[in-house]
Amino acid sequence: MLKQVIGVLFIALCLMHSASAIKCYQCKSLTDPNCAKDKIDAASNIRSVDCDTVPKPNTMEQLQPVTRCNKVVTSDRAGTIVSRDCHFESIGQKENECTVTHSRQVESCFTCKGDLCNASGAGRFLAISATALLAIFAVHMSL
Repeated sequence: MLKQVIGVLFIALCLMHSASAIKCYQCKSLTDPNCAKDKIDAASNIRSVDCDTVPKPNTMEQLQPVTRCNKVVTSDRAGTIVSRDCHFESIGQKENECTVTHSRQVESCFTCKGDLCNASGAGRFLAISATALLAIFAVHMSL
C-alpha cells in the first residue's frame, strides 16, 4: 500500500505545473543561424527568457498567461525563418496554432509545456512518453 501511495505522489509531482513562470528559448534565425538548428544545445548559445518578463504583443487581444513555448517556421518570397519564443495564446486558440504579426506564411507551429521545451520539435512526445512510462512503473509497483 505504501508503495502505491509513493508511486501516485511521484507521478503527481512530475505532472504538477510549478507556480513560477515558464522559461523558453527566444531567437530568430534571421539574426542567429543557430535558431534554425533541429535541436538547441548548450553550444548554441541561444538565450532563454522568463516569459513573465517578455513584453506581450500589443496586437493580440485577450491574451492568457503564458504557459507554453513555441517553435514557428514562417516563409515568404525572401525565404524561411525559424523563431522560438514564449507562446502568447489568445482565448479559444487551438493547440499548435500560431499567429504572427507580420505578413509571412506560417509553415509549421509547435507548442509545448515545460521550461525550455522549445529546444526541438520533439519535446512534447518525449514528455508524453515519460509520463506513460511513469504510469506503467506505478502500476507495476502496485502488483
